[in-house]
Amino acid sequence: MASSKHHSSGNGISIYDCLSWFSTEETLTGNDKWYCGRCKNHVTALKKMELYRAPEFLIIHLKRFSHQRSSFFSSKKISELVNFPIEGLDLSDYVLHNTQQKKGTDIIYDLYAVSNHFGSLNGGHYTAYAQNPIDKKWYDFDDTDVSRLDPSSAVTKAAYVLFYRRR
Repeated sequence: MASSKHHSSGNGISIYDCLSWFSTEETLTGNDKWYCGRCKNHVTALKKMELYRAPEFLIIHLKRFSHQRSSFFSSKKISELVNFPIEGLDLSDYVLHNTQQKKGTDIIYDLYAVSNHFGSLNGGHYTAYAQNPIDKKWYDFDDTDVSRLDPSSAVTKAAYVLFYRRR
């Protein structure tokens, strides 16, 4: 699917690996069977998530909480670092159809904000990193405190929601 140049070399998980896992075909069995409206039964089925078109704005929600079906108390926060580009997120290998671009051309996104979550499932704190669209500088928003931020500092284990805009 994606070329190997996109994948991490050991420091966290690549956003491209996340996109590949997102679009992996999955068999729905057991309690996850699909309900067929025609035969009125729950049946084993295949599910595959895909990006059909490249939107102007792309929001990527990183799954940071793992839940076990058996118990609410077996939930935990996933704190793995997900490496994502500030500039140049290339989705050309992940989008099935794009009417605005010729097949085989790049579909590139640039990050403009990150929502962060610190804490656990039982409680936490949210902050945000965002780029000012006028001066193109990055800022850290933490309640009433706002400070300048080096863009490379936006890639942290706390990243929860990524906001991209298509070039």
